Amino acid sequence: MQAYGCWFLTFEYLMNADARRNGIQREEVGSLKVAAYGGLAGEMLWLGSYPFDVVKSKMQSDGFGDMRRYHGMRDCFRQTYVREGWRGFWKGIGPTLLRAMPVSAGTFAVVEATMRALK
Repeated sequence: MQAYGCWFLTFEYLMNADARRNGIQREEVGSLKVAAYGGLAGEMLWLGSYPFDVVKSKMQSDGFGDMRRYHGMRDCFRQTYVREGWRGFWKGIGPTLLRAMPVSAGTFAVVEATMRALK
């Protein structure tokens, strides 16, 4: 849940800061900037939550019963750190960030365009 808070907070901060800096209304921020700010928000979402996502994925793919490797979230964090160090929490971040930029840019661009059209 904290990831989406980071997502929206980053986007809203960038939009409002741009409007304030340029002395315009928020609705006047250009479409390319809206998309860029949405893309940056997507990057922040993943940077703020990726270690938790790694742990979640490890626990989801864990076995059952005697095949179970992790005995809870804390144990998964501990085992990941012991086996892989801090880098273990960031494996695969590159492709995730490459995907996040265009996906979030498109999402926020469409939402902003729709909100502006409805006014």
